[in-house]
Amino acid sequence: MLPSFTASIVELITKTSTDLPPDVRTAMAGARATEERATRAGQALTIIAQNIDQAASCDGPICQDTGMPTFEVKAPVGVNQIDLRRQIRDAVAEATRRGKLRPNSVDSITG
Repeated sequence: MLPSFTASIVELITKTSTDLPPDVRTAMAGARATEERATRAGQALTIIAQNIDQAASCDGPICQDTGMPTFEVKAPVGVNQIDLRRQIRDAVAEATRRGKLRPNSVDSITG
């Protein structure tokens, strides 16, 4: 039905798992600037900032826990919703195979 839908979802997962929006990066930089570097909080913020940059540069997940993928799809009447669901599940599986999601973020029973 939509040959590029699965690829688009994989791309969406990759983007949201490996990069943060500019406003979040700005907020992180602001937090780091207000925290003394030698404090635990300052050190933690520095490590988090380094991890964010590293994840973006190598297309790896920002966090160990990439969360539970949740999708809200609004489709016009007549679109095969069963096929959309299958393509989304395929995209989640593919993103996991590529290392964009951690295997723990996949249903442990159905895989």
